[in-house]
Amino acid sequence: MSDDDLWLQMKKLQLQKKLLAMASKKEEQLVKPKDPYEVVKPLLEERADEVLEAARAQFPRVADAVVKELAKLVEAGVLRRITGPWLMGLFTRLGFRPRLETKISVISDGRTMDLKEKIAKSLRGEE
Repeated sequence: MSDDDLWLQMKKLQLQKKLLAMASKKEEQLVKPKDPYEVVKPLLEERADEVLEAARAQFPRVADAVVKELAKLVEAGVLRRITGPWLMGLFTRLGFRPRLETKISVISDGRTMDLKEKIAKSLRGEE
């Protein structure tokens, strides 16, 4: 064999190696399904992430089923954004109302404080 033949054979083997690596990488992408939560997460707006986390904590099976269906709608191009009120309404219509932690804040003396703290101060006579 001449040097040119050896060089060509070596290049051919390198090209085959690259093609095999690309094919295996493509198979991994096809086999590995996307996590539905990761598909939905970028579209969550206006406290929708809080609603979803509360739902996942309180109703894990229902929340997972809802996320799977939402991911299908996102991938189909039907949904472009998911807001907190819309998601809360969806869970409510399904019969599951996630309870969110609610805080009421007031501004007093130039600083923001919880209403609970404000009432406690006024009862102690610190105002």
